Amino acid sequence: MAFPVMNLFSTVSSQVATNSAVGMIGSFIAAAALIVVPAASFLIWVSQKDALSRR
Repeated sequence: MAFPVMNLFSTVSSQVATNSAVGMIGSFIAAAALIVVPAASFLIWVSQKDALSRR
């Protein structure tokens, strides 16, 4: 009798783990899109502008 209950918990916990992993990957992508890409673009733009003004 205990095995079906344990199987139910393992199914639920694997779904929770999958949802957690998907959420973590989504937050990494969102952080890259909101923070890393604009900051890198700005730094590249400033670097290029500085290189042009030195000439």
